[in-house]
Amino acid sequence: MRITMNLKPLVILLNLLLLTMPASASYAGDKPLQTVLHDEHFGALDFSLGNSSYSGELESNDSYVVNFNLEPPAGASIKVAKAYVYWVWSKKGLEGIYPEFNVSFVHSGTTVPLPEGQMYTDTKGFVSRYDFFSGTNVYDLSGDVSRPGNYSISLVNAARDGRTFCIQGIGLLLVYEGPELPRIEYWINEGCDMLYAEYGINPEMATMTTFFEGDIDPDNIENARLITVSPSGGYSSGTDARNKLFFNEKTRSIPVIGDLIQLLFGSGKSWKNVYLTNETVQVALDDRPVGAYLIHKGNFVSIQDNGDYLLATNAILMLEFKEPETTGKGAG
Repeated sequence: MRITMNLKPLVILLNLLLLTMPASASYAGDKPLQTVLHDEHFGALDFSLGNSSYSGELESNDSYVVNFNLEPPAGASIKVAKAYVYWVWSKKGLEGIYPEFNVSFVHSGTTVPLPEGQMYTDTKGFVSRYDFFSGTNVYDLSGDVSRPGNYSISLVNAARDGRTFCIQGIGLLLVYEGPELPRIEYWINEGCDMLYAEYGINPEMATMTTFFEGDIDPDNIENARLITVSPSGGYSSGTDARNKLFFNEKTRSIPVIGDLIQLLFGSGKSWKNVYLTNETVQVALDDRPVGAYLIHKGNFVSIQDNGDYLLATNAILMLEFKEPETTGKGAG
């Protein structure tokens, strides 16, 4: 029998303590990702970065395009489609300022301008020569994607006042539904939290934690996937752990006693250096099985920086249920 400990009160207390710190601590995990969608149905889920690459500085009228190839499961329809535009270094001269860009969705020669979506932003928040904004803009494409094929998402710097920014990449989330697919339950958490264990911020403070609220029965789960996205994650080099991912696991170990508590009560897991990027690919996408570490209530994920500098923007938990057992009629 597995015994689990509810760590949610401890994590909430830590977040409250961080929120009471001065504004100079914005490199801390002070903007946890929020659940924007939680649903259950027969379906599947996919997250792709297409052929995303780093744009470099985009000036007025400069454009950027990412291509995607969509192959829905046989017999499935697209229930949810969301695009995520990851941008950094938004500035006008040496002043941090929000970007202005127009985004379009392109398919089969047809270009559809997208309405302004949700913007999540963060900044290091203290007086500095390079206190520029970073963020994630989210667009609902649910009515624009309906069939397999090649799609593109393009954007243009629409500012006329000299402001510039850089695009690190674009993500595309697709949720399918279909009667022949497994029954799934999923949580989609999104936002933008800038994490950097420097300038008085230690790794414990440079940690973003987000929850997947609800009760589950781990014994009834066939598979579980955790998808996280981290622009800039792993770009810094070094042999030590520069970033860590935790699932249902405390982010700090108390020597001896902490290890014993984890052995007796813990069901979580942590991984080192899961995010890797370079000069061209600057958005890290991690997709891993976590079925062995599920708990009945209050599942959560933490993303931690240890001198890497990264953004936490997406966390998705998807559960695939076991098929109900069927019994044939006895021969009598």
